[in-house]
Formats: sequence, structure tokens, C-alpha cells
Amino acid sequence: MKWLRFVIVLMGMVFMAFLLHLLVYRMQFSIENASNVLFVVGIIMFLPSVIAITSAYRVFHSMRYVFRVIISPSFKQEYPTFKDFQTEKTKEIQSTIFTEFMVASLILIIAAFILARLWY
Repeated sequence: MKWLRFVIVLMGMVFMAFLLHLLVYRMQFSIENASNVLFVVGIIMFLPSVIAITSAYRVFHSMRYVFRVIISPSFKQEYPTFKDFQTEKTKEIQSTIFTEFMVASLILIIAAFILARLWY
């Protein structure tokens, strides 16, 4: 994990939370409002990063193959079997950016829960 990139990602998420706060709540700053916007930004960034890290998007390769074979006959000539299609489309993610997004979003979610507990 690259720390400078992590800090930039975290600051970007905090800035997005601030912009969301201004958009939704205007200038009504409270612990409840801050908790809400931190949670929303955190969860919106957390879920795609988990999908990317676990390579869960591969589930849809089979559906894409079936639809492409049905729609385009030339696609079947290019990839005669699903295994051919899968070997070309399967690439491992080499970057650690998704780890940094996941950790930064977890920090925002934890901060949102702490603020929510303070509010109640």
C-alpha cells in the first residue's frame, strides 16, 4: 500500500463527504448529519473496492459470453468455447489502489459509526 496515495484517496473521500453534506444538508452541521454523509460515501466506495479485490466481477463473464454468442455469430468463431473467452478476459488486478480505497472507506464507515453512537 502506498501511503501518499492512501492519504490522497482518504482526503478525496472526506472532500466528497463535505460536498455531499453541502448538497443535502446545506450549512446545518451536526453530528448526525456528519455521520450520515460519512457512511454514505464510505459504503459507496467500499462495495466496489471489495468487488474488485475479490474479482467478483468474473461471475458475469458467462452471461456476457452467452449474450455475445446469441447476438453475433462472428463472436462464436473468435471464441469457440467459453474457456477460450475466459482465459482472455481473466486478468488479475496488479494495482493496490483498491486496497487503499477499501481501507479509506472502512475508516469513514468506522468514523460514521462512532459519530452515530455519540449522537444517540
